[in-house]
Amino acid sequence: MKSCKFGVFGYPINHSLSPIMQTAAFEALGMFECEYKAYAVEPGRLKEEILKAQAEKFTGLNLTIPLKEKVFETGLVIPDHFAEKAGAINTLHFKGEEIYGYNTDAEGAFKALEYAGCDTSGKNILIIGAGGASKSISLFFAEYGNHLKIINRTAEKAERLAEEIVEKTGNPNVFGSGFESGWEDLKNADVIIQTTELGMGKYKDVSVFDEFPLEKEETKTKLIRECLSGKTVFDIVYNPGETKFLREAKTAANVTTLNGVMMLVFQGALAFEIWTGKKPDAGVMKEAVLNALLEREE
Repeated sequence: MKSCKFGVFGYPINHSLSPIMQTAAFEALGMFECEYKAYAVEPGRLKEEILKAQAEKFTGLNLTIPLKEKVFETGLVIPDHFAEKAGAINTLHFKGEEIYGYNTDAEGAFKALEYAGCDTSGKNILIIGAGGASKSISLFFAEYGNHLKIINRTAEKAERLAEEIVEKTGNPNVFGSGFESGWEDLKNADVIIQTTELGMGKYKDVSVFDEFPLEKEETKTKLIRECLSGKTVFDIVYNPGETKFLREAKTAANVTTLNGVMMLVFQGALAFEIWTGKKPDAGVMKEAVLNALLEREE
């Protein structure tokens, strides 16, 4: 039996690549005493399962959908400053009698952009979507002083999120609206981050560009080229590796595109470091994720 236990809780959990990725990181560092497994945990059983993990001397856990927000209701976790603001925790660290909570998703997104050669300092950032991922990423960049625009199909949701972020960060340059201003928002942005589920699963044949209104005699391809050339376009979806959104952007304009693979890797690497105090090899983790995705496509 392994002496050092880690895992990821989610429901469903079959899709998770975290066990493959984290196991590769442990093995690369010669930490063969460590194991990392996936556990299907329904929201109603979350408190019970966290306490069980604590009793079984787990060192750390990751949380994924739909548990990142739900964990606050357990009253078990001490969140760090950022996780508390974001209202979402994806990493738990068991230390003595205490359980500490962190959110590594947003910094993972930042590091993925950095890895792609995108310097976000002082840049105008457009965030598409107003869900949990959008909230943590928006908070992160707002705290760094970036000018942010959040757009969502339901304008009110984007507006409410923007107001919340202004209140929590003190950054007045955060705005929200619906998709009706989408093309203009793309034109005004330096970096575009797509956080919705469009492009994956049952929405794999849908692009955010399909949702933006077209005037007479305008074409989607022409507007993409006019609005995006020279910019960085990031879709946090990692399966499929190239969403319709990224494919259309790359085909129509001279852009730098990236998917969610490196965000997955870096958020996992940050969690690893919290748990162990050691920096894992992000290259090893990336290779493990890409190989797993290739196997799933076969």
